[in-house]
Amino acid sequence: MTDAYGTFDPADRPGKAATPQDQPTLKAEDGTELPGFDQRHSEAFQGLNYLGSLTKSFSWLGHEFVIRTLGVDEQLAVAQVAGKYKDGGEQLAYATAVVALAVVTVDGEELPSPIGEDGQLAEWAHKRFAYVKANWFQPTINHVWQEYLQLEDKVAQVIEAMGKAFGPAA
Repeated sequence: MTDAYGTFDPADRPGKAATPQDQPTLKAEDGTELPGFDQRHSEAFQGLNYLGSLTKSFSWLGHEFVIRTLGVDEQLAVAQVAGKYKDGGEQLAYATAVVALAVVTVDGEELPSPIGEDGQLAEWAHKRFAYVKANWFQPTINHVWQEYLQLEDKVAQVIEAMGKAFGPAA
């Protein structure tokens, strides 16, 4: 499996692990040294700051997947899609909907999308969900879901690192 965190760009761009001497320090007004931003997260920070999403590439059963984090509109579309299953199967529907919207490419190809102009996100989400639900087996959905959770964890790490680097305002 290849972890390629970065901005919403399918190109593999593995990051360099920071060493303690790579950690920048900041000086407070009183001269106290403060920790700087952890350089291991700088590329991910750029993705979050400028584009609002991170991507990750990985292999599964001989196929190359690229996934990305979801924006608020997409998360709300996931809720609409999964809401139909509130009386049973909601967790499976939710994971399947997230996977359907998070997948950028499989083997370099995008998932089927509705033809036409940029329509309603909810309609697009329902069609992507229906495609994944009908054509992918649950072990694949489960694996992509786990990879997505790891990507969301990376987002949390970047945000935590940002908080440590800049600290609370005095």
